[in-house]
Amino acid sequence: MKRWRISSFILLSFMLVLSGFSMTTADAASQQNSSKSGYYFVQLEDQPVATYSGDIKGLQATKVESGKKLNVQGANVKNYRSHLAKERNDVKDYIRKEMKSAKVVSEYSLTFNGMAVKLTDQEAKKLANAPGVKQVIPSKKYRPVMNRSHEIVNDLPMWNAGYDGKGIKVAVIDSGVDVNHPYLKDSSLPMPAGFPKVQNDENGNPISEWYKFTSNKVIAAKVYGPDPQSTPEAIGSHGTHVAGTIAGISNYEDPTGVAKSKLSGVAPKAYLGNYNVFPCEDCSADDIYIVKAVEDALNDGMDVANLSLGGDASPGYDPLVEAVNAASDAGMTVVIAAGNDGPGPMTVGSPGIAEKVITVGAVSNKHFIGKSIDVTVDGEKRTVFVGSSDPGGKVQQKVSAPLAVISEQDGLGCDPINADLTGKVAVLKRGGCTFSEKALNAQAKGAAGVILINNSAGDPTQMSVEPTVTIPMVMVSDLDGAWISKAASGSVVMEPSPDREFLTTNDRLIANFSSRGPTVNYTLKPDIASVGVNVYSSVVGGGLASYNGTSMATPHVAGAAALLKQAHPDWKPQDIKSALMATANAPKSAYVPVEVGAGVMDVAKANKPSALAYPASLSFGPFNKGAKNQKIKVTLKNPTSSYQVYTVVPDKPSQVMVNKPVLAVAKGKSATFTVTANVKFKKPGDYQGYITVKTLDGKTSRIPYYFNVQ
Repeated sequence: MKRWRISSFILLSFMLVLSGFSMTTADAASQQNSSKSGYYFVQLEDQPVATYSGDIKGLQATKVESGKKLNVQGANVKNYRSHLAKERNDVKDYIRKEMKSAKVVSEYSLTFNGMAVKLTDQEAKKLANAPGVKQVIPSKKYRPVMNRSHEIVNDLPMWNAGYDGKGIKVAVIDSGVDVNHPYLKDSSLPMPAGFPKVQNDENGNPISEWYKFTSNKVIAAKVYGPDPQSTPEAIGSHGTHVAGTIAGISNYEDPTGVAKSKLSGVAPKAYLGNYNVFPCEDCSADDIYIVKAVEDALNDGMDVANLSLGGDASPGYDPLVEAVNAASDAGMTVVIAAGNDGPGPMTVGSPGIAEKVITVGAVSNKHFIGKSIDVTVDGEKRTVFVGSSDPGGKVQQKVSAPLAVISEQDGLGCDPINADLTGKVAVLKRGGCTFSEKALNAQAKGAAGVILINNSAGDPTQMSVEPTVTIPMVMVSDLDGAWISKAASGSVVMEPSPDREFLTTNDRLIANFSSRGPTVNYTLKPDIASVGVNVYSSVVGGGLASYNGTSMATPHVAGAAALLKQAHPDWKPQDIKSALMATANAPKSAYVPVEVGAGVMDVAKANKPSALAYPASLSFGPFNKGAKNQKIKVTLKNPTSSYQVYTVVPDKPSQVMVNKPVLAVAKGKSATFTVTANVKFKKPGDYQGYITVKTLDGKTSRIPYYFNVQ
């Protein structure tokens, strides 16, 4: 069972010591495991609705044609769903007869054909051999992957052209949406036909008391998980923050006065659907429930789905990956966070490794929310902008103290500190352990506070610190930190003050935490990057807060997808993905495709692409040294209103070659070319770059590529 991230995993180890007991430890563990229940996906033989191609006599295909969206009310879909329901009923009958303790938790038909069942390991092995069952897969757990961004996203030209997300429905598969937040209220929106939607009770009737979690803006409210007492209500703020970035109302004035300008989501007139898979504070979710949320979003007619969540990725079959790919095939654009496990390679999580979705990395913003402190180093005094801490580590009273630059443990402070820090402010480096661990180690040695030096270029960020940290903790930029850490002598003054917005030029830098590719399957991810640092948006209870993470970058792209769907109703998910990737801008920091995919999203450019490539990126895969050169055929579409002549040029001709360096394509038509990866004579390592497609008038599109030689 896969659990999607929100809290730390807890590993419990047990030792059985029974004098004179003849069972070995391995035998005992095996017996315990065989009787322990867990969630499993039970996949049946036939295809789900989204991918069924009509192979069964008497049942028409349900897979949608290019450019169309799945019609769940269509006769062919209803007939095929009835067929799948009968298959499930046969398996459920088998389960009832053969497995008395088993419990069917959920059923699927649109993106996955099967059900979720609570089973013991022994029952799971038996069920895998039952008639009609294709395979039985353990469930896994997942977690959420934790105003000024408009200039980077470049959505203002879209708004000026009349595209604000009107009529587009965006599913937020997250921790719920605070329906009462003023940033998410818009009484001017008409309720779409067939909405609002809530789940049904055991008698098949809508749960009427859940309509209070819907509005003219939040038009669906559903909840998923094992607790029958859960409701769609937002408990944690993660989903509400995501929702505000996607579709917060336009010209919203920050009541605290922190933001210097008015706020707006990327698609301020879009509808939101609340699909709450994390219905508690700091909890995780089983993928059996996330797959159900994806199915419900598709069934409810959502145009876009945002999944700012992730779990560990592994090679092989992954039901959630298959579900989001199928949802994309069925016409719903799915946008997923890459993860916050960077900067190492192969850190993109599941379901972000899915081929057909848009996987998003993070870059820095044009502002940050923080405070200022006065620092004196070797007689020079400066006012330094800092990121603050919450809920622990706040500056609650004036602190005036000498600095103590920690050199032991490479300055990280992740282990107990030897130096006496009584009455001093410790200067530590970011990295190696949590903010709280560093602060608590300094606190244990009597420190009056902590200054943390950022470990990557750009601005400091706000920090999530445990309440047990009672001394103030602030973060400074890498440049300010370099100045402070060279001090022969120094002091600092910290005083309580409200947060402020600081404008900066450190935008479009790749976030150190942003997960990098390639994937565990040696494919190219992420696909694109957007603002995921110091993102200011709505939180539960009516407030606003600054969050960091690819979770915050993803809703920028989901909002952009809503704008593009409004502007181009006939575009299918792969058109939207191709347009966003083809027109992405380069980040300011040095980069390669496995860090940011095509680059930093620019939705105004994506609205008018000069070319669309299918696939939008090229993943040749891993190869043994000496393998034959590998080829991928690319279809290039001319989406402009005029005839185009394209030149196709790889940035590294020694790595990849194209067979047609010049293509002439009429408006609305397509042509193909082949890209060959020069694998045969390459040394082991990663090879990646971009193929530039250029029009005669100088407009460019880019196609990233990647391959690995082992």
